[in-house]
Amino acid sequence: MLEYANLKALAVVVSEGGFDRAAKVLHITQSAVSQRIRQLEEKVGQSLLIRSNPVVATPTGKRLLRHYSQVQLLESELRAEMDADDPNHPTTVRIAVNADSLATWFLPALAGMFIRHAWLLELIVDDESYTHHLLKNGEAVGCVTTTEVPMAGCSSEFLGTMEYLCVATPEFAARYFSEPSDTPSLSDNPSLSDTSSFNAINQAQLAKAPAVVFSTKDKLHEKFLAQYFNMTPGQWWQHTIPSSESFLEAINLSLGYGLVGHLQAKPLIDRGILIELTPERRMRVPLFWQHWNIKAKQTTLVYRALAATAQHNLLQA
Repeated sequence: MLEYANLKALAVVVSEGGFDRAAKVLHITQSAVSQRIRQLEEKVGQSLLIRSNPVVATPTGKRLLRHYSQVQLLESELRAEMDADDPNHPTTVRIAVNADSLATWFLPALAGMFIRHAWLLELIVDDESYTHHLLKNGEAVGCVTTTEVPMAGCSSEFLGTMEYLCVATPEFAARYFSEPSDTPSLSDNPSLSDTSSFNAINQAQLAKAPAVVFSTKDKLHEKFLAQYFNMTPGQWWQHTIPSSESFLEAINLSLGYGLVGHLQAKPLIDRGILIELTPERRMRVPLFWQHWNIKAKQTTLVYRALAATAQHNLLQA
């Protein structure tokens, strides 16, 4: 039988990145934390931590963390059934989500429910193609992901599709994507929102125009250029801005062009702030909700809330 005080110590060491900070969170000495981890490692007969900076869990350590997180969730539900949701012991629900969803439809979907139940929301933000790894490692109880096939012990539900439009400001488009012979003058051309001048964007222009990319993990831009323009990494320049708000601001400031989700792009296009550079060339990214197969009301209610909001915000076809 595992000692859950020791499992908690393991979880806090990993979340805090070290023994000293974990000791402060647990209100015990650092040596006591080390002793709990040592007892747990002796119990399972394997090393559970890589003593790096920050400290990270080994594969066995990750499996124990996943087990501990599941037990925490079930215990929270049991308390709720016995005492109703206890504000002195609020349930924490950890969810992994991609930045574009977080910046648009995700929080409005969950806010009301978390307020009603007095739950705490802990979000881990990562690229949508990586969030399922956080679920697998036990760092989250559910995730918004592009991975359709459910992982072992998990369920997968379709939420909807985010459509990405290739956009830029009219000024940026005029600078990089107009033919030299008819480059529009910003002072003489009041109709820069007209995309007809930019429909023949080609590989040579894209090689010179700086792109704005969310992060090194984000391969959407790479797939877009490969699919539609037969370009490979190294054939274009890019700014890397790992913040959904700053990513969009960089495009709005004419720092570069980029792929923006339809929920953010279309209002800006309607206002003439951005134009769509390739109206016939868009990228579709299906999103799924994956969660553990345990009988916890939190994951069930979270999915229902996400599905209801996604129905009205994401493409369903």
